[in-house]
Amino acid sequence: MEIRQDYNSLRINLLLIVQAQDKQTEENQNQESGHQTQVTPSLKNPLAGRHIINSYESEGSQVRVEIHPKNSQPQLFSRPPMPKDATIPTWNGSRWEQMSQPSAKDFYIYPWDKSCLKSMPVNLKNFEKLDAYTVQVAKPNTVEELVKSLLKMARTDLEKVRAIWMWICHHIEYDLEALEDKSKWCGDPNQILVTGKGACEGYASLFENMCRLAGIKSVKIGGYSKGHCYDLGQTFSDETNHAWNAVYLNKKWHLLDSTWGAGLADKSNSKFNFRYNEFYFLTHPALFIEEHFPDNQNWQLLQVPLSLKQFEGNLCRKSSFYNAGLIASYPEALEVETVNGKATFTIEGHFPALFSFTLNKLEKPGLLTLTKHGMQLEVYPQASGRHRLELYTKPYDSTKETYESIVEYIIYCGSVDPVFKIPRELDVVVGPSWLTDKKGFLQLTCRDPVINTPDGRCTIGFTLAKRNVVIATLHSDLIKPGDERRYVLQTLRGNRVEFKIHLPQQGHYALKIHNSTGQGKFECFCNYLIICTNPDVAWPPFPKKLQNPVGPTALMEKKGLLQPSCRDPIIYSEDGHSSISFTLKENIKIVTALLNDDASLNDCGGKRHVTHVQRGQHLEIQARLPQTGSYVLQIFADSKTSPTNFEYICNYLICCSNIDTASTEAPVVPHIPVGSSKTDKKGFIQPSQLGQVIDSPDGRCSLNFSLDKDMSCLATLHSDDNNWNSQMERRYILQTHKQRQVEFYIQLPKSGSYELRVYADNKYQPGNYELVCSYLISCLNPNVAWPPFPNILQNPVGPTLLSEKKGLFQPSQAEPIIDSNDGRSSLSFTLKKEIGIFARLQSEEVLLTEEGERRHVIQVQRQNRVEFHIQLPQAGMYVLKIYTESEQGSFKFACNYLISCVNAQVKWPLLPLELCNPVGPSYFSDKKGLLRPSHLDPTIQTDDGRCCVSFALDEKIEVVATLHSDDFTSEESRRYIFQVEKEGRVEFEIQLPKAGNYVLKVCTKKKSDLSNVYDYACNYLLCCSNTKIRWPFFPMRYSAWNMSYELLEPRTGILPANSEVQFRIKAKGLAAVTVKGKNFWPLTLSRDGFWEGVCSTAGSKDIQVLVTNNLNKNYALVLSYQVKGAVHQRLIESSYSS
Repeated sequence: MEIRQDYNSLRINLLLIVQAQDKQTEENQNQESGHQTQVTPSLKNPLAGRHIINSYESEGSQVRVEIHPKNSQPQLFSRPPMPKDATIPTWNGSRWEQMSQPSAKDFYIYPWDKSCLKSMPVNLKNFEKLDAYTVQVAKPNTVEELVKSLLKMARTDLEKVRAIWMWICHHIEYDLEALEDKSKWCGDPNQILVTGKGACEGYASLFENMCRLAGIKSVKIGGYSKGHCYDLGQTFSDETNHAWNAVYLNKKWHLLDSTWGAGLADKSNSKFNFRYNEFYFLTHPALFIEEHFPDNQNWQLLQVPLSLKQFEGNLCRKSSFYNAGLIASYPEALEVETVNGKATFTIEGHFPALFSFTLNKLEKPGLLTLTKHGMQLEVYPQASGRHRLELYTKPYDSTKETYESIVEYIIYCGSVDPVFKIPRELDVVVGPSWLTDKKGFLQLTCRDPVINTPDGRCTIGFTLAKRNVVIATLHSDLIKPGDERRYVLQTLRGNRVEFKIHLPQQGHYALKIHNSTGQGKFECFCNYLIICTNPDVAWPPFPKKLQNPVGPTALMEKKGLLQPSCRDPIIYSEDGHSSISFTLKENIKIVTALLNDDASLNDCGGKRHVTHVQRGQHLEIQARLPQTGSYVLQIFADSKTSPTNFEYICNYLICCSNIDTASTEAPVVPHIPVGSSKTDKKGFIQPSQLGQVIDSPDGRCSLNFSLDKDMSCLATLHSDDNNWNSQMERRYILQTHKQRQVEFYIQLPKSGSYELRVYADNKYQPGNYELVCSYLISCLNPNVAWPPFPNILQNPVGPTLLSEKKGLFQPSQAEPIIDSNDGRSSLSFTLKKEIGIFARLQSEEVLLTEEGERRHVIQVQRQNRVEFHIQLPQAGMYVLKIYTESEQGSFKFACNYLISCVNAQVKWPLLPLELCNPVGPSYFSDKKGLLRPSHLDPTIQTDDGRCCVSFALDEKIEVVATLHSDDFTSEESRRYIFQVEKEGRVEFEIQLPKAGNYVLKVCTKKKSDLSNVYDYACNYLLCCSNTKIRWPFFPMRYSAWNMSYELLEPRTGILPANSEVQFRIKAKGLAAVTVKGKNFWPLTLSRDGFWEGVCSTAGSKDIQVLVTNNLNKNYALVLSYQVKGAVHQRLIESSYSS
């Protein structure tokens, strides 16, 4: 007791111990009787009489009583030091023991100093072996046995606590029935162990009991928690709702919660999911207090303890917050008020991470910016009142798509900002950050996520760290769907990208910048919020025909257009006249098109409003605009592989606001009509069509010529339709070229008039095609709608002069199109010499991977003939491309065919992945020493699931075979094949485990080669459709097994249990053969050279055959069998009978 000097107040320090009278009486009776009966004390609310979570250690508490004069001002005093000898009673399972209370040395600074997540230094790597051992310890009958098993690998007190903690977290699940009904809570450790489940009371009791048995001081603590049933911002009643533990290590108390360390229930509270959480093991008290409030403030282990009201109002950062490497979030208060309709939040961490948020679970009205080690979020609630903000995170390199909740706030919005709007399309993360840098987009000119523009225009630029395709789109409720790219103009110069944005009117816009992630696929890597409040802004969209990037590009230089006179993407013209010039790197042809959104003003051929002037290597393009407006000048260059197929290079935007008179049109140069002298001079004689006009009732026609010499030629189809483009000019023509006869098959996409142009290669300038003649094709049938030929189809189609040059003669299919009714077709050629050759099946209608392109073709190659057998995956149009090996060793295109199938029932599966072309015996297998094969066909059909393949064997080689299937493991590849060598031949006996397609792969190596590496020689396709077969595997053969040995019985690798099994092996040069099971069963040598005998499988899991050629030496293992029960044996017998 202390009396202050002014005598106005009195302070009394008391140690208050509270213990229920009935429990004390019961304890005294037990002590008197001498019986060690376990008692589980519980603390009741005297008012409500309801069960609550109690903590026995809290039954002894430091209490301060201050007495002041009436109406005096109370004075706050610091926590008095705890007496060293202060103790409280705790129950050890048989009697009450005195245990020390936490003292000043146990208390930690609050708030958290951000130094460590745990209350003592712990190296988790040192626990790896202990943790692995602990979680595998099976559940015994008693807690004592469990502790004894767990402590086998634990040496220190810390390791003992760790072992107990890990076992409970991985073996005890939460009793979800007790989650709603507290009467089912159980604190009996043995009962918890037996059932394997319990509530928090059970977890804490079991942990405390196991620590006591391990000689570790531990207490159970009761209190309030912000856990599974916690509602954000709620207050707590007198009844506590959770229990956890404190443990005494290194002369200090530490906190842990095994309930939350074990896992959590699902959202419906119907299933408990084990999900280990390291955070709750020896958690730093300044972090533990965010979710746990003990009913005795001493067990906060804090120098300045929190009140319950503080606990209720404090922010609760979840364990996922700290597990993600985050260390702080601001504001630190749970409840936040908006200022001018906005609330700002920040998070700090140790390293970069990804973040997201939701407001009221569904809305995302905010701007989130990633910072170097965290994020900043501005939230704009769209309605006044109370809102619930939830923040999420995940690591940058995480493969999971979901984010984890880390912290929640309550936002009170007094008023909504009526002007500020967030576009629907704006992504959660706004502006550039370390993430854009990491993805290779550097030096962004605008680092602020919000761009304010007074005139409705802005520019954003960045540098590409590596080559990539990027596009930008502008989004708003004011922009129509499909026009998202029409307000963005892109330029690309080297690795520098720039976007010029024009807004259609004032408002809030989302600018999204995307990069290519694959063919035709883009993902947004950065977006901005663009704001304009100027009501006079009204920028028109860029022309529809304008293609980004605009102006000079790397592609233009690559195609040979150098030193452009205009480097800006936009050319402004005051009088409608403009020009641009280039230096040509080589002799290339250029065509242009002048386009406008008004189709009547378009000059698609570049003949009326655009003229070209070329002097040497200098080319000037002059444009004369027909009227004011915005125009797109597109520039095309001829392709080196197909000179008349002009490829897009670049485009410019030409703008003019003042033209007095319309420009005169440039003259149109007519094409050469058929029958002109130039046609004969080019060597095109005897045309099948003598007139200039070809009428086609069904939208199809053909045209052929005889050639007076070998030459290359091609044809293109043209239309005045606005949708027609240069890419379509060759898609509706199929060309064949046989000796000196060329033929063009044309099919029209719809009715109308078309121009067919025929070109021939210039003999003086190879690759420079010149126009020979043209035809007008007319079709009046409105029902015509022929599809284009596949873009991957290369003209000419079918066998050609090129395929003969490549060594392919006498094709079995002379026509370019192969029609298949059942989805199968065959094609063969004669080879003048041994060459490498392969084929692949491609389609634009059916998705085929590069691997799948070769898994629908079986190739057979014997002597001087190669065959291709094709199986289509479904109906459609396919292109079969054939490649031959050049002298340099690379494969070059030889020819291609068009394969068509309209049968919707066709569905041939992929051939096995392991199948290699060519299939069956070939010249290659002969080279490898496999001669006179028993099977010449590449495919072996078996009705009963068995077959035998043999070869005459070169005596200088060794051979091995494996069986493969798409659902086989590598260990099974040799178990279904039994190999025998006799009389100069090698035989492979195959038993299939079930119906399906298999690959028998045969490999060889020279006997002089001491390595264990075999080279591929050939393979077969084995097919079985009998679903009843279930052949077991052969016995396992080991390296000591000589291929000259002959196994007569048993041939199956699985033997029946508890049975007598007859063994019979033919082998020469052996001194003894014995069978080892539970006992040894020697075999005897018969007169006819067979080792015979009977072995019992009783008591054995496997049977081994051992041999020796010298009784004074060790035996060598040659065969092994598995022993199975009767059920498995009946399955084997049923396979035999089937």
